[in-house]
Amino acid sequence: GGGGGGEEVYTIPSTPEGWIGWEMSEGFCARCVGSKELDVLSPRTVPKPVLLACYLEWAVGALLGHGLQLQTLPFLRVYEFVAGRVMKNDAMVGLSRLWEGKLYADLGLAEEAAKCRGAAGSLELDPAQEREFEQHIRQREMLRTATAASSHNQAQGLDGGRTQSAAERSAKPDPWIKVLRPVQAHEVWIRQAEAKMLEGDSRKAKQVLTRALKHAQSNEDELGEGWCLHYLARLAGLEGHTSHAIQLELEAQNRTNVFEFWCQSSIHLAEMMAQEALAVFGAHSLEDALAVLATADDTFGAVLAERPNLANDITPLRASLRAKAAALTLGNSVRQAALGSSLWQKAHAEHQAALDRVCDELAALGGGGQLVEALMLRCRMSEKPRAEDPAGRQTRITECLKLLERAEEEARKCCKVARGANPPPKGICLAVDAALAGVKLEQCRLLCDLSEERRHHPWALEPRPPIPPFPEVEGRDSTAVLGYMDPLSATSGGGGIVNRGPKLEETALLAAGAALDLTSNGRLRVRARAGVGRCLVMLAKGVGQVDRAWTPP
Repeated sequence: GGGGGGEEVYTIPSTPEGWIGWEMSEGFCARCVGSKELDVLSPRTVPKPVLLACYLEWAVGALLGHGLQLQTLPFLRVYEFVAGRVMKNDAMVGLSRLWEGKLYADLGLAEEAAKCRGAAGSLELDPAQEREFEQHIRQREMLRTATAASSHNQAQGLDGGRTQSAAERSAKPDPWIKVLRPVQAHEVWIRQAEAKMLEGDSRKAKQVLTRALKHAQSNEDELGEGWCLHYLARLAGLEGHTSHAIQLELEAQNRTNVFEFWCQSSIHLAEMMAQEALAVFGAHSLEDALAVLATADDTFGAVLAERPNLANDITPLRASLRAKAAALTLGNSVRQAALGSSLWQKAHAEHQAALDRVCDELAALGGGGQLVEALMLRCRMSEKPRAEDPAGRQTRITECLKLLERAEEEARKCCKVARGANPPPKGICLAVDAALAGVKLEQCRLLCDLSEERRHHPWALEPRPPIPPFPEVEGRDSTAVLGYMDPLSATSGGGGIVNRGPKLEETALLAAGAALDLTSNGRLRVRARAGVGRCLVMLAKGVGQVDRAWTPP
């Protein structure tokens, strides 16, 4: 932007990378607040700040869900302005800072992340805020007691008013409609606790969630109570208390049935049941965990049949449920196969087919990062448990490589959307680049495995050609005999062939090198260097070796 008459000129970044570290100065904010123009963000142009903040939160979540991390920074800046300058809500400003710090941490920008987390503050209540909080809890408790007494009198018809029906007393809001209302303190605290939990600060997250739960209970906000209990269950699961996590998650599901909450809660409940089945004898089994996911999937399917307009929202949620069920089944299949059992094969095949349908449904919606993850999981289900015969192993690896080709194509589309035709930015680890690097690393590993399989079992998938008979010669001409003994020599008539195309190790080396250039993530780069080393060792061992000594007749 700019100004005349000696006013200071403010420049807004024009590229996604330019928004990194860009701050709205006091002068810039004062100019916006005092502006009377209709195309400038100001309190005059934001008549419904709560609605705008809700849309901004949705936009940030949608962009992050599609891997557009740098594109979320302008939305976070607008959210911070609306929260601080229009709504006058310091807690929401701190929340935007926590989101921004988490985003910078994901991008690998540690210095910027620390700066934002410091600006967010300690999330502690000062003594005055603590007294106000306790007073609010007492007032709400008194109001709830008076309301309960009044409702009892109405139900008995003692106050002369209309008697409330049982249907009216038990009526709940539509779980598929988001009711817009003024932002309550516990809603912001829940998001702050989530951000702290993602940072790894479990102690602070638990402290904020405990306060938010008391506030939500006093305001009779069942959705807020459900989210508080859900995040407390996740913290309990991270601490290893799976039984307590299951109890909290079941209690949370009794509070609300909003479908976004139900999906996340069901996935976490299934994970905890699976861990409990492995750790505690006689507790929840894997079938219990799969039943939880199946129930949630059926519920969403029934809703989708009634409301086809929610396909873009419900299909990804159902896909995440089915993918989690497939991942649990894969782990169980690997364990049973290691024990020598074959009872896993039917369930494994069923979830493979379900995962194929998930990939088709996500592709119909436009694909994206979730499709890449589903294809990677489908690849692991094709590879594991490993086949016992060489032909089966080579066939499975070939099938996995075809799936990875599709995953690579989809990942490259995501990269093109996130950064266009530009190369990966230096020093920044984008999620889409990390996903593509992960696909290339899987290709490198599988190509090396296939090369080793073919080297040890060259005739596993095709019949071994017969060795030609020893040549019959007359006289002392030994050229034919030498050609038979050494098919690679110049004296041979071209009977032997060597690696005329690129070797599998060379293709794997290129894949590992591409992964190394794509991302600055430390773990992925270590894996890429290990893949490069493995390829070089295999190439060194294969010098002078031949794939086939004789051409088929």
